[in-house]
Amino acid sequence: MNHLFISLIAVTLLFTACSSTDMKGVENHHTIFIKGSSGNKLEVLDWGGSGESIFFLGGLGNTGHIFDDFAPQFTNAFHVYAITRRGFGASDQPATGYSETTLAKDILAVADGLHLAKVILIGHSIAGEEISKFASLYPDRVSKVIYLDAAYDRTTPAFTQMQAIPIQTVSPTALDSSSFAHWKDFNSRIYGFSFPRDELKQIFVFSNKGKYMKEVTPAFVSSAIFNSLEHPDYTHIICPALALYAKFKSVREVIPSYTEVNAMNKKRANEFFNLLNRYSNTEQSRFKNEVRNGTIKTIDHANHYIFISNPIETEKEIRFF
Repeated sequence: MNHLFISLIAVTLLFTACSSTDMKGVENHHTIFIKGSSGNKLEVLDWGGSGESIFFLGGLGNTGHIFDDFAPQFTNAFHVYAITRRGFGASDQPATGYSETTLAKDILAVADGLHLAKVILIGHSIAGEEISKFASLYPDRVSKVIYLDAAYDRTTPAFTQMQAIPIQTVSPTALDSSSFAHWKDFNSRIYGFSFPRDELKQIFVFSNKGKYMKEVTPAFVSSAIFNSLEHPDYTHIICPALALYAKFKSVREVIPSYTEVNAMNKKRANEFFNLLNRYSNTEQSRFKNEVRNGTIKTIDHANHYIFISNPIETEKEIRFF
């Protein structure tokens, strides 16, 4: 559960490598690789479009492909990209470089590699730390920042208290791991929605017969990022900033497999849910008080992945902003 919640609430162009197609066979995006701040290879997805450039940034454990179904909607008004941070998916997995400052420098390297003077940053979950750091360090390179249930301080005692609750969620069976289709269904049960197909293929390793084998990213990467978290420096963010928060109305919106766990874990889940709501309220107040050009919006009955569970409301708020 701890790893799950970290995910929930956590320069030179190289050659163009490939293109991706959606389920209907229509070309969806191009994949390019750009050198990051330490010469590391970063995967960048390019959906095209015209207008200001958007960089979508996934949460901990995800790649740029998590936005495969959401990002293309914005190409009518923006040029849309997504970055897979170092350590994940097809990006390099260097042994070091997972501090917020280095990750922000990686974003800058991508902007430089694409010859973009300014970008709009839209980050989910733990990407909030990266966009806060980027906006603070490089205010002249960002026009707006948008947090997708991402504007949290994960260095507080309240966050540590939630992380300490030992909730045991559902474990995969041999059948769940036996094929890509079964693994996809299992993940849908755990998260309450289905990840884009290519995202699953980027974050997990499957055998030639489709059996789930392991995660792509070594465990040290997430630990290195989590151990390098800092108190968000909201006061130095001068560009317009929108924080979208999922407003959880029930424990099942936080832990979709709640009905499948035993009584002890239901009790722990309820404790976690109550702490989470208090924590979220505190973080919204912090954002309101510290971000000079900040706007807060909440989306009722949303999953932490608000752009997947509530795509229409999320798109509307982004466009209006």
